[in-house]
Amino acid sequence: MAAVTENKIIVASRHHGSRVGYKAAAEYLYAGTLAFLDATTGFLTGNDNAGANKLAGVVAEECDNSGGSAGDLSCEVYTRGEFELVGSSFAQGSVGDKVYGIDNYTIQASSSSATLVGHVTEFISATNVMVDIAAGVLA
Repeated sequence: MAAVTENKIIVASRHHGSRVGYKAAAEYLYAGTLAFLDATTGFLTGNDNAGANKLAGVVAEECDNSGGSAGDLSCEVYTRGEFELVGSSFAQGSVGDKVYGIDNYTIQASSSSATLVGHVTEFISATNVMVDIAAGVLA
């Protein structure tokens, strides 16, 4: 799936945890999407880099640093909480399973070329599940 290029309304979330600010890469970070810390530069990015970057959290408010240099702006992310995320092939049996991010909005059950995001806490549909991101944040 292609990465999200617009703000996403956090459809359902529970127990939002703390918000932490990180210096942003020179890119646009969309609210309600997954954000990662670049393994090389340490800047916040929407790119999981095929699993090389660690999850920082879910972007709290959009951050447009696309016209600046890396580090010019900071962006806050939620580091704890349960969020409704999008993927495919989920079932009730997915509850308790680890899920992995493959871009700034899409998750999957396989760890292949993906970043740990968290654990499924509730099955909603074959394409939507609630995920507790605590286990994935900087794991």
